[in-house]
Amino acid sequence: MCSNRLDLKKSNNDYNIKKLLEIISIQLWEKKQFILFLDIDGTLSEFHSDPSQSFISHTTLKILEKLKNLNVQVIAITGRSVKIASQLFSPLDLPIAGTHGLEIKIDQKNLSKEIESINYPLIRESLKQACIPYPKLLIENKDYSVALHYRQCPELEQTAYKIIKDVQMLHPELKINTGKYVFELLPHGADKGQAIQKILQHFNLPTAFSIFIGDDKTDESGFKVINEVSGMSIKVGAEETRASYRLKNVNAVEKFLDLFSKLLEKNSLSTSQILNGENKCLN
Repeated sequence: MCSNRLDLKKSNNDYNIKKLLEIISIQLWEKKQFILFLDIDGTLSEFHSDPSQSFISHTTLKILEKLKNLNVQVIAITGRSVKIASQLFSPLDLPIAGTHGLEIKIDQKNLSKEIESINYPLIRESLKQACIPYPKLLIENKDYSVALHYRQCPELEQTAYKIIKDVQMLHPELKINTGKYVFELLPHGADKGQAIQKILQHFNLPTAFSIFIGDDKTDESGFKVINEVSGMSIKVGAEETRASYRLKNVNAVEKFLDLFSKLLEKNSLSTSQILNGENKCLN
């Protein structure tokens, strides 16, 4: 509708968690470090008609904490602002690429893009006036973008697109991102794939094994980058995608992350036992 056609494919190994764990086991055998990129909405958190009601379950947060303690670099890649994403992950402190990569915060360091001056108050007011006849359309204001949600009434998709397109035509410095039940106006530099590239360069771990789990059209550029570095790209849901693998839904993501953590824990314990045995022999 408002984005170029993607080079999409149907993923292999649909909903096959066992296959994913087998691949991770191979990486463990090769003693690879893991970098785990995670989308939030539709991946770690169920969709809600009101985005402000979304949350990440306590169980998922504990699993992510466990992965972090097992030396996995866990990073959020989200359309949410860094501020809101930080609240969703609280009390867990993670690196976050927010607003589709426009904001990047790692260890209190700001790797955000330079953004030209944009009159967001004017844009928000234009959207507000256009949405008056449609109370079920929800405007979400962020520091560097404005999103128009039609989750409460999917039948308003075409209306929402016309409203956002009319505003975008007056502001060519912005592009339209299409997501699940949302259109978003944001600068052209906003791109999850570029954010992942920047973060990989920041950590400078050329032999690390990268994983990215996401569910939306805005995650496709991220899948492309992960495929290019021979990582594991995982699509949540049944839509066509660049991703190589799939998980069925948010619950399946939680299950996979849990099994991933247990596999790492088991490997860590085995390695520790081997080292202890070697030390005893030396003594």
